[in-house]
Amino acid sequence: MQNNLSHVPDSQNAEGLVWGAFSGLMTGIAADADVAAVANLSDSPIVVQRIRIRWVTTTAFASAQCMAFRVNKVYGFTAVHTGGTPTAVQAHYNFQGGQKTTRAGVAIATGDRIPLTEISGVIAGTAAITTATYTAEDTDEPEVLAIGAGATLPTVWENWVPPGPPLILTKNTGLVVNLGIALGASGVGKLYVGVDGCRLG
Repeated sequence: MQNNLSHVPDSQNAEGLVWGAFSGLMTGIAADADVAAVANLSDSPIVVQRIRIRWVTTTAFASAQCMAFRVNKVYGFTAVHTGGTPTAVQAHYNFQGGQKTTRAGVAIATGDRIPLTEISGVIAGTAAITTATYTAEDTDEPEVLAIGAGATLPTVWENWVPPGPPLILTKNTGLVVNLGIALGASGVGKLYVGVDGCRLG
């Protein structure tokens, strides 16, 4: 089916994968700035089954701070962010022993991660990440909005599952996470973003 409703995580044609990224000590980042991103650069579509977002404050804010993170699906994603000194993060397989295919003609070995040439992603160190190549997202229509209440020690804990047909990332399509509210008042914290899914074919 075109929307891949017939595919399930344990399908014989699917490779389970996890992309989990943990930021550096983020601080002083402007609203709408990108802080994490992952792109599918391979020909095999990715079915996103869950997006996990966590924020933990490590240095208290000077005044009450709300937290908000937006996740947008973007297109034309031919290169991930290189500006702002991000950390590159490799996705890994859910279950390597059950893989039935090779990747790029090479058998998958135990402990292998998915090459950055196939699934590429980054997360912020201390500052916003910049200079990505993708078609600008429509920031007023996010797929996910994860929020934390105003506090000097705000937290965010979000597990988002697509409510209807699966969220599909085809080639050169990806997810960008940005701030919905400026990260101000001198607070510091760490962001975790996890994408769980499977790759078809």
